[in-house]
Amino acid sequence: MKKNIFSVIITALTVINVVLTAVMFFVMLPTFQKTNTLITQVAAVLNLDLDADEAAAGDAEVKMSDKSPVTVSWESQQTYNLKAGTDNKEHYAMLKGYTLYLNKNADDFEEINELLTADQAQITGLISNVIQSHTKEEATQALIEKEALEEIQKSLDSKVAVQIVLDGFVTQ
Repeated sequence: MKKNIFSVIITALTVINVVLTAVMFFVMLPTFQKTNTLITQVAAVLNLDLDADEAAAGDAEVKMSDKSPVTVSWESQQTYNLKAGTDNKEHYAMLKGYTLYLNKNADDFEEINELLTADQAQITGLISNVIQSHTKEEATQALIEKEALEEIQKSLDSKVAVQIVLDGFVTQ
């Protein structure tokens, strides 16, 4: 008799469990669908950003013969204060000049080339800001060149600038 009562109780609990699981499934399904839609949209936006990075990398593969240099150099090295690092000492970066390479085949090459030839202070300011935003440990020439190129492209609202080379970049 006891085995039958336990069997009935276990069967009743199993049926209740199945019913509650079904109710929970139908209550939670719309929330899951909304979450899935949101995740899909975020993934689509991230995919666009990845495609934009790939396009920028593709622009960097311009032939040397298609690059036009805009060179800026100073008689004496320019000194920039670096952000304070872990040692809390003042560090500096020095720069003799830079060369910005423009893609001759870009649609807006003539316009940007004239702009940069006439006013190089804006680009110098962008490079200076990038240098000063790093500590001595972070400030490698490759990193500064990459970030400065991204800032220049953003400022010009164009991918005509394809490479930047810092001349005499040192940190101390």
